[in-house]
Parts: sequence; structure tokens; C-alpha cells
Amino acid sequence: MELKKFRNKYNLELIPASHENIILGTLVWDPLIGKPKLDYIGMPNNIYNGFLDAGLLIGSTWEKHIKDLKNEKMVDANIAERSVNFDVSIATSLENPTIGKIQNSLALEKVSKFSFGDLKMRSMSNLTRIRIDSFLEILKMNKWDKYDGKIRRVFMITELYYGSIKLITKTKWKNDLEASIKNSDLDLQNQIDFGNEVEYTFDHKNVPFAMRIERVKDFNG
Repeated sequence: MELKKFRNKYNLELIPASHENIILGTLVWDPLIGKPKLDYIGMPNNIYNGFLDAGLLIGSTWEKHIKDLKNEKMVDANIAERSVNFDVSIATSLENPTIGKIQNSLALEKVSKFSFGDLKMRSMSNLTRIRIDSFLEILKMNKWDKYDGKIRRVFMITELYYGSIKLITKTKWKNDLEASIKNSDLDLQNQIDFGNEVEYTFDHKNVPFAMRIERVKDFNG
């Protein structure tokens, strides 16, 4: 499936700047102009950070809840598509560490196809959703005025999607690519030869490429 159709069919958003610090509960700010942002000056970057700032949590409890978000089990994505294709122009805009190493080690005109395969996902547990909803209700009753000006424009990540990076190149570039892989310390999982083309698969390194977001103001546990 093509990336645009994947996003539209499953109501998912591409993560504009993939890195390991993106976890469930990360806040995504909806600017008046431009793409959603993963940070906003003066505002928390995770829903539990907001609760900590509001005095609804103490440090040790905050730390436990953040750890729970990070430790949500990764499972197979419950979707029909097992591979999501994306073109080279999109690859250059995704700040994914594996793609970045590929870009640096191999001219992209030598790559005929990029895709995310073996799709996995992390999702907020029902217990986490109920807990967050309870804190939001307290916030609405006691401290809503403090956050109401900006809370209407913030979303929260409730699902994260991961996929191994796959690329296909012509066999004539095989030696060049494999030398680059060796020099750049890329984690090559698999290699399949198709005659005039070769497919390489790299681990996702626990870095998500897509997310499901829900508006905090309307969130329901």
C-alpha cells in the first residue's frame, strides 16, 4: 500500500521527526499554520509532564507512569497491509536514523523503492486511558483556566507504529551498497536477490514512523 493511502485509510499521521524520545502520551501541538509539532515553548511534551506541572502528581508517581508508557508491549499491527511503500522524496524528509544512514552512504537515485515492512505497534492500555481521563477531569474542575487557552490545540499520541526499513536497488549497485552498509554500521536483517534487483531489510531500531493522535480536550478513557 502507498503511504498516502495508508495514512488516510487508518487515520494515522506521519511522525515529522522520528526519534527514540517519542513515546505514548507525547503531546503533538497543532499550529495555526504549518505541520503539527512535537514541542511547544513553555508547554509540556508529555501528558504526564502536564499533570506533574499542575501538581496532580509527585515525582515518583510521574516516573512510574512514564515508565509504563515506555513499556507498553509492541505487538503486530492489526491491519491488513503488511508493507507500506513511500517514494524517495518522502524518505528524504523523514528524520529516521536508519534512513539517514542510508541517505549518507548511498546516493538515493540508486534506490528504486523504499518501504516499511513487518509492521508493529504500541497502544495505550485501557488502564492508562482511564487514568489519564481521570486526571483530565480533575484538571477541568480545578485548573482548567490555566490550560484552556492552548489545550484546545493539542493532541496526544495514543498509538505508535513501527516498521523495518526495506529498500530495493538494482543488482549493479549491490557491491557499492554493501560496502556502504559495512562502513556505516547499519543493522542489516535480511537480503534477498531477485535477479536484476536486491532487497535489503534493516531493523526499525525502536523508532516509530507513524502515530495515531487524539485531541486532548475531547479525550475519553
